[in-house]
Amino acid sequence: MSDHPEISREAWLARLGELSIRQGSHLESLRSRDARDFELVLASAALFLPSGQLLDERRANECLLAFLASAGAWLAIDYAELRRWLADTGFVLRSDYGTDYRRGHFPAWLATAAAQLQVNDLAEAVAQAGEARARQRAQRREAWLAQASAGLEVSESAAHPDDEIYMRLAIDQAHNAWALGEVPVGAVLVKDGKVLATGFNQPIGNADPTAHAEVQVLRAAAQLENNYRLNHTTLYVTLEPCAMCAGAIQHARIARVVWGAADPKTGAAGSVVDLFAEPRLNHHASVRGGVLGAECGELLARFFAERRALRQQGSLPAADEEGEDGAD
Repeated sequence: MSDHPEISREAWLARLGELSIRQGSHLESLRSRDARDFELVLASAALFLPSGQLLDERRANECLLAFLASAGAWLAIDYAELRRWLADTGFVLRSDYGTDYRRGHFPAWLATAAAQLQVNDLAEAVAQAGEARARQRAQRREAWLAQASAGLEVSESAAHPDDEIYMRLAIDQAHNAWALGEVPVGAVLVKDGKVLATGFNQPIGNADPTAHAEVQVLRAAAQLENNYRLNHTTLYVTLEPCAMCAGAIQHARIARVVWGAADPKTGAAGSVVDLFAEPRLNHHASVRGGVLGAECGELLARFFAERRALRQQGSLPAADEEGEDGAD
């Protein structure tokens, strides 16, 4: 367990609420990004097991399902995987035969606050965070619409109120790619102010050269909508789309594309070519680039720096699968 400054009950609830807006988060990405958040989330799940009680597997699973239906609904995990994480980290203890479970010990920085918390506190904190975010989004949208109705020029390629919010969700997806050893590129597709699908770069793990973040999210959304056209949607991606992804975006009839870091080697939204502005093509998405560009670019730079260091140590071959001739 990590040694961190002690947290208060109020700070615990506030941080859990902040984390909960990152829908589809993975525990592995939490651990790689911030060990403190990782432990706080596991401790929140462990609190759903009654203190001092020995539970059979069925009852333990029911407790974890209750967590995933409320305070942990934003996590991309099932109860069995969550139970393994909790057991491996000591937040939940198993009997010698592995058939019974009980709440384990919390690290010192969480212990005092944990004794003051009830499961309803955790669920309420997450619910309130979601409501506050929905209100904030509605207020920003109303302000934007008011500006448009007042006759001010508001183009599709201009900044939208929630661009940075959704780009941060795409950055979270990029962290999921890094956790799996993939180049960290993430994407989110939004329709009518709601996240329709998320995806991240997986060409190595899927043995699929087309499995870029944009293609992954388009596939997921098309299956969900049962339609190969994804009209009236906005795609957020942490890296400027390549020619392949730009073509897929146009075929899907995406209305708007917002990207983060420029790709000077393969970017097809202005860096190398601009397929979105090609007049001979029959569909044109509006494009906004550079949203949280420094943060998206820094993520890629850190990833490739880590890969170079591993190569120098001999932990990776001189030319591994992804290479560095293009971020995807």
